Amino acid sequence: IQREKELTKISLLERILRVEEELKSLRELQEKQFEAILREMNVRFEAMNARFEALQREMNTRFEAMQKEMNTRFEAMNARFEALQKEMNTRFEALEKRFNHMQWFVGVGFTILSILIGLLNFIK
Repeated sequence: IQREKELTKISLLERILRVEEELKSLRELQEKQFEAILREMNVRFEAMNARFEALQREMNTRFEAMQKEMNTRFEAMNARFEALQKEMNTRFEALEKRFNHMQWFVGVGFTILSILIGLLNFIK
């Protein structure tokens, strides 16, 4: 009976040892799986970063191209506006000359008429 008890203790101890070794191997396996998952996540994260940076560079080049196009359009608009401004100034100067001439003509005409009317009244 004593012998059987010792044998059961020994078999229990062996089972406990096997269970502990199995738990240890399971823990190691889980750690390896976790490390593999972490490596895979790092690779995916790096790929995602690379795609994001490429997208960022593409967006920057598109924005710069748009900016250059807008600058050229604004410069063309400024040039057209300045040309239009010069043309308007020359037209207004010509119109001002015409009004000056008309003013002198009207002034001289009224002066001559007033002199004639004055002479006619003086002669009668």
